[in-house]
Amino acid sequence: MRSSLLCSSFPILSLLAAIVILLPTSKPQHCYSCSGTCHSEPCNCQMGSCPSNQCFIEKKPTEERGVFRITKGCLRRSPRTLPGCEYEHFADHVLCVCHGPFCNDHIYVRSIMRRNVTCRKCSERDPDCDDKCQGQWCHEDSTTGAAGCGFGPPSLPFFYRGPELLYYRNKVCVTLSRGAGKPHKHCICNTNMCNGYVKPLGRYPVSMSTRDGVLRSRSLALSASDPTLPYRTCVNCEINSHDGTTVTSSCKQHKCIGHFCTYAAQRHVTHSMGRAGPVQVISEKQGCINVTDSSQVQMGCSRKWMHNEYEEVMCACESDNCNRDDQTASATHLRVVPITALAIAIVTSCM
Repeated sequence: MRSSLLCSSFPILSLLAAIVILLPTSKPQHCYSCSGTCHSEPCNCQMGSCPSNQCFIEKKPTEERGVFRITKGCLRRSPRTLPGCEYEHFADHVLCVCHGPFCNDHIYVRSIMRRNVTCRKCSERDPDCDDKCQGQWCHEDSTTGAAGCGFGPPSLPFFYRGPELLYYRNKVCVTLSRGAGKPHKHCICNTNMCNGYVKPLGRYPVSMSTRDGVLRSRSLALSASDPTLPYRTCVNCEINSHDGTTVTSSCKQHKCIGHFCTYAAQRHVTHSMGRAGPVQVISEKQGCINVTDSSQVQMGCSRKWMHNEYEEVMCACESDNCNRDDQTASATHLRVVPITALAIAIVTSCM
């Protein structure tokens, strides 16, 4: 019965397939691709381009007081869930994401009403630190004890960056393990002093404090990984290459176990004196993450680049060793059956 219904609707399916196949392939649009520094507005550059349908422009401070750097380039699968200009974690760092040819011309900051919260602001783990700040969300790092305020869309590594991240929950945490370094646990939350310390009272379990009596952060102590998520075996390696050659390392044999495998890479092109040509500097970090909520983890790879200058790749995937490289991480996410193959399968079943 199901086969006869499918075959009776085959003319419609074949027509749709023909329409899709005959549609002209749209050429990629272009974005401005340039960078420069400025001391005051207007702060702009319009030299160079890169091919993409999604563009960015960002402005952030440099190490020199009063001097800002503006950068323009291309994006593919940006973690930002909403277009437009917003703060990027810090109140002095603006990132704009847009769609369309050369849409990254200027920075247009839109007014977005967000409820401010009071957060603990400390550079290290110190129970006596009582500094506070006003921000749009709070963050903390369990390894360093650093805590502070976040601005713009809530953000965590390898997560989508948008208001959805804290829509249905007050706190989200991710633990990153990459290379030989100590795992880092990052948490964000959106209630007053949600990243603060709390004194352990007698009725609290001993686990709320360490052996030497040093207080632990409440939000970290009460956050646990999602027990329903399966664990994956992932490549765990961190390497750097400064000669532009193929990146190989013995640490590629190292493994870690987590909810998702991750791959992050940065590629810079430098023009050094005394060199015959440009030198490519490559940094790769492969590892795994554990999360308290997986609904907003961005699967596959996002890319951010400037033509012949810079590229940044961030990938997350959910199969064993899928983080060998960015191509593998992308392939495990894009398992789509081509429509032509689907049509052939339908024809075969109807014959």
